[in-house]
Amino acid sequence: MPRSIAFSLAATLLWGVWGITAKLAADRLGHWPSLVLYSAVSFIIISTMFALSGSSLRHLPLRGGLLAVAAGLSGGLAVAAFQKALSCGPLSSSISLTALYPLIPVLYGAIILGERVTVARGTGMVLALVAGVLLCF
Repeated sequence: MPRSIAFSLAATLLWGVWGITAKLAADRLGHWPSLVLYSAVSFIIISTMFALSGSSLRHLPLRGGLLAVAAGLSGGLAVAAFQKALSCGPLSSSISLTALYPLIPVLYGAIILGERVTVARGTGMVLALVAGVLLCF
């Protein structure tokens, strides 16, 4: 099995566990306390992995650094919005709708980068939207 597939499967499994535990935490602690607590734990894990990797933040290209900051900004806001969704409603709706996020970069690729949307990919996008709507009700 290619490493990319193994890591993708691990991420999928862990995101599934995260979604459930984030909902349970929000129900018991509230939106902000649960968000701050699990974000702090995430920061510790990622910082430790970074330190152990031997990587450095010195001499980063400006454009790459700005893109990383933009990714952190959008990711942080997305996690805050997701956690709020979990605290306001059912897990099934929140997970189903947020699982549609890959449609955004696919559309970006088609509209901005000129990537071709095949019939199969277009059909998949429509079916994903239908599935997202159906899973919310």
